[in-house]
Amino acid sequence: MILAQAFQRFVLDLDGVVWTGSKTIPGAPETIRSLRDAGKRLCFVTNNSGGTHERYAKKLADHGTGGAVEEIVTSADATAKLLERTVPGLRGRATFVIGGEGLTNAVAGTGARVVGVEEGADTTLVVVGIDRQLTYDKLRAASLAIQRGAMFVASNADATYPASDGFWPGAGAIVAAIRTATKVEPAVAGKPQRAILELARERLGGSPALVVGDRLETDVAAARAMEWPSALVLTGASGVPDLATSEHWPDFVLRKPTDLLEDLPHAKVRPGAGPDLPAIATMLQHGGLLTGAARERLGRTVVAETDDRAVIATAAWELVGDAALLRSVAVDPEHQRSGSGTLIVAGALRRIVQSGIREVWLGTKEAEPFFAGCGFARVPREEVPDAILDHPQIARECPTDASLMRLPF
Repeated sequence: MILAQAFQRFVLDLDGVVWTGSKTIPGAPETIRSLRDAGKRLCFVTNNSGGTHERYAKKLADHGTGGAVEEIVTSADATAKLLERTVPGLRGRATFVIGGEGLTNAVAGTGARVVGVEEGADTTLVVVGIDRQLTYDKLRAASLAIQRGAMFVASNADATYPASDGFWPGAGAIVAAIRTATKVEPAVAGKPQRAILELARERLGGSPALVVGDRLETDVAAARAMEWPSALVLTGASGVPDLATSEHWPDFVLRKPTDLLEDLPHAKVRPGAGPDLPAIATMLQHGGLLTGAARERLGRTVVAETDDRAVIATAAWELVGDAALLRSVAVDPEHQRSGSGTLIVAGALRRIVQSGIREVWLGTKEAEPFFAGCGFARVPREEVPDAILDHPQIARECPTDASLMRLPF
């Protein structure tokens, strides 16, 4: 399926999908331009409340995607809607804002009276978002106002956001500091709440839309709240380990934005069953892996199945004390480089974690970069537990120069 053809409307996150900091995510501009050329309806929905619509439209243009103010929805917009819907006597109400220009303008646009630190005694509403000029005085003023009974509203609760050099503290980190000081939970406006996607639906002129984002707990969860399909792009905050532990599983897992344009299988992961054994054996043989114990491992095997019920990937695991040993990861040759390997590893890890295991090992000679991309890290042999080194799959089947890798949860 080519997702760009399967859907008419698209909701695209910005941080982690189109850019990280000042760096363009490879393939994002070409993908967005292709969607535009095909006449698709686009809406860019970000939990970042700091910037104005004009700033985000310009940044989109600077990154080569094209962009219009009308296509932008931010958590500042959702915050304004939340305030208008839930706060009595909003017009003229003394409101202290921790946030950037986008949030401050949105709050002022509701008719609330935005006050400064020195007017904290009059504050009856505190609104918090990302603030690059955050000071201790601002945290103090917000905390004291909330302790005196002011209503506490957050534009979003993202603890971090992806930048070009790593993950920076997000609005959620600021919110957490005030929550800790006041022991008061805020009302949250942005994703994963429905309100922000309801605004997107107005901009798109209907629904449903495919929600494309990089965070399971916000983008995918918001799509689920709207009963819209979702695609997780592994270019931002959430990775394979997060897929293993999150309660949210997307409809589609994409390695990069251009996967929207490619004809990919988009298989579903399910437990292996007896009728799958011939396909499993064939894939293991093609991958140069042993097939003899596939039947015995069937209860600890997952497969990826396409809509036409073709099994195109498999993975299994062994239990080694309190850990698991991931093994027999194989993809049908026709579907290699389609993302099916990443998908089946994520599916296997998810079931391992659900069984209570919190440490996964594997041995590989040629696929270390792939497994590193899935979150595994190489461990020197002298630091590997004896139970792993002595396991038959490692001791007999892995060459001595194979990499031993670990992923803790």
